[in-house]
Amino acid sequence: MQGNPAQAARPPAYPPVDRGLPIATAIGVLAANQELMNRLRLHAAVEPDVFALRFEGPLLSLAEQVNVLPATASSLFSGEGGLFRAALEMAFYSFQAGDGRIFTGNETVERRHALEGRWRYVCFLAGMFYPLGKTLDNIVVTSEQGQTWRRHFGSLTSWAVDHSVERVFATWPAASEIEQEIGPSSHIASIIATVVGAQNLQWLDDGSPELVKALYEISSGSSTTAGNCRDVVHTMWERISRREEARRPQAFGRQTVGTHMGPYLVGAIRALLATAGWKLNADKVKADQSGLYLVWPQAIEDIARFGKEQGYSGWPANAATIAELLKSCQIVTQDGEDLGMHEVVADSGEILSAFKLRNPLAVLEDFDPDAYAEQSPKTLQGVVAADPLAPAEAQAEAAAATPKAHAQSKAVESRSTKPDAVLEQQQSIELEHGAAPLEAEPEPAPEPVSRRPQGGEPSEHVVEPEPSDSAGPVPIREAAEVRYSDLVPQEVQRDIKKRLHVELLGKVMKAWQDRGQSSKSMRMTDNGAAISVETLATLVRDVPAWVGEMAAAGLIYSPPATPGLKIIKVAIPEGSKPKEAIVLSRFAVKKLGL
Repeated sequence: MQGNPAQAARPPAYPPVDRGLPIATAIGVLAANQELMNRLRLHAAVEPDVFALRFEGPLLSLAEQVNVLPATASSLFSGEGGLFRAALEMAFYSFQAGDGRIFTGNETVERRHALEGRWRYVCFLAGMFYPLGKTLDNIVVTSEQGQTWRRHFGSLTSWAVDHSVERVFATWPAASEIEQEIGPSSHIASIIATVVGAQNLQWLDDGSPELVKALYEISSGSSTTAGNCRDVVHTMWERISRREEARRPQAFGRQTVGTHMGPYLVGAIRALLATAGWKLNADKVKADQSGLYLVWPQAIEDIARFGKEQGYSGWPANAATIAELLKSCQIVTQDGEDLGMHEVVADSGEILSAFKLRNPLAVLEDFDPDAYAEQSPKTLQGVVAADPLAPAEAQAEAAAATPKAHAQSKAVESRSTKPDAVLEQQQSIELEHGAAPLEAEPEPAPEPVSRRPQGGEPSEHVVEPEPSDSAGPVPIREAAEVRYSDLVPQEVQRDIKKRLHVELLGKVMKAWQDRGQSSKSMRMTDNGAAISVETLATLVRDVPAWVGEMAAAGLIYSPPATPGLKIIKVAIPEGSKPKEAIVLSRFAVKKLGL
């Protein structure tokens, strides 16, 4: 809202003229991203010389290569320095996501100790290169004099120095879809060795040649056997793309004549979220799996105060006006009940009003709803839905309104006609919402009792009359809470993303413990615990998704000759005809106590 002095000194021109992008030094490009560099240094937690070699060196080399180029013309990471920023964000978040992942579950302890750190470094490098390829394939860079950067003869920075170029102009071929493309391509293979450096590549190769191979494959978007590492990079790219789409200025409407408040309101919220006063789930900001909420009026008053302290001209001092601007700029939703507000619950149980942010990623770049899956909800609606007594109360009300005989017949009919897949789907929904299954089925009707006259032959069956319902409804009995996930060690649970998959793993463990000595579907092998796919399908509804998640946690054995193969042929029982099975690895057997 305050003018840039440099821009004020520049004479205005209409129509606007592209003045080009000013060339910076590699150190200057890194300095422009100092906050994220500091986070990387803190997360790496290595000696300064190691950090300079492994992390800072490749990033400086990349800054030499791409300097201030945008990633696209007007889409993701457009604008000055966008391409390097995309690479840096991907590198940091992929490296962070790799921490805690098991990449070498089938290796010995010594090999895992030697390779795990190297695999996380591959995540860092592959993430760094992943967004670059398509942009470098398509972009055309020229100087004011019309000279063109020939990328195979050196970096953009060295070309600019050699030709005394101070500003560059980026253009794309005419096809509009090419202008917006960002992502991996085979082109990136030409600069990997230059950017990473021989010493770092050799360090990877000393661990295993597969590491360098995986780096080239993932960076260029090719198929690879390094599934865990590839999944980390792909997942981070999806999240970063969504976040970048949310925080782009275009996401808050078109620029209007006069002062457009949207970007400044977003900037104020981002700045306040970085302060101690706006700690998540404290007094002013609530967060759960459903989103991010600004408590009224405290948080809105802080936004008004922030703008005044920054000296923004025309900034409203009234909280109600700020709230209306947040809604008109589409920063918060308007689907709440009272003036667009939602009801949230404080730790004390007090019900508060709050505005829900339309897209939390616009103000909190690392907001991940899945991180709140295990935490209690903050909205009143979520708290009520999560109350374990709510289903029981609903069942009690239904039972009171329905005759007992009718309820029994309906329960028997439902149990006999409902497919197993539907029953398991209902169980999955209960597990994902954290509700313990309740015993909702009425007890079956008693069997007919025959009477025999004293000293005579059996007579016809006489059915005893059922007790009268005049005494009132039969009370609903709540079954004891049983969770298969309690069987799964906590250290294993941390490596599995979905709570449902943890529960299903516990279910598989229980089936393994209950197997007989002559089981025809499970047996221990030299490579781990084998379970036939046919039997697994009776325990797990979505077998491919569950097996993939277990493999990502290092719990599934794959033959060394075919690392990506998860379903293999195993003779169960031993000596019989081999059948399709999955094998829980020796690592899993040890961790799960099978």
